[in-house]
Amino acid sequence: MRTVNLSWLLACVLLVGCCTLECVGPVDRNIKPYIEYWVKEGVTNEGRLRNWVACGGDKDGSFSWKEIERISGESNEQSSKRQDDNHQRCMIRAGYHYTGNCSSEYMKSQPLCGAL
Repeated sequence: MRTVNLSWLLACVLLVGCCTLECVGPVDRNIKPYIEYWVKEGVTNEGRLRNWVACGGDKDGSFSWKEIERISGESNEQSSKRQDDNHQRCMIRAGYHYTGNCSSEYMKSQPLCGAL
């Protein structure tokens, strides 16, 4: 019985140690805020943040849907998608372009990656 308990303990220690050492795969620890993937020549970070907020983005450089902007009859998912698409289109109209990854089919369907 003691051998079984020690085996389980060893397995748990290895699993926890393995996860903390990223043995499952590399982890990108340098993830940029969403706003930093939007660039426009000659615009300061402060100017970009002003445009970001004017387009509906959050003051911390992220984007979150606003319940108050939900249209009657619209689901939360529909509202979130509409607001996110509007935000992306606004940034594009303001002269910004998105520099993030557009390789997945989902991202290719987004305005920021060229979808209409």
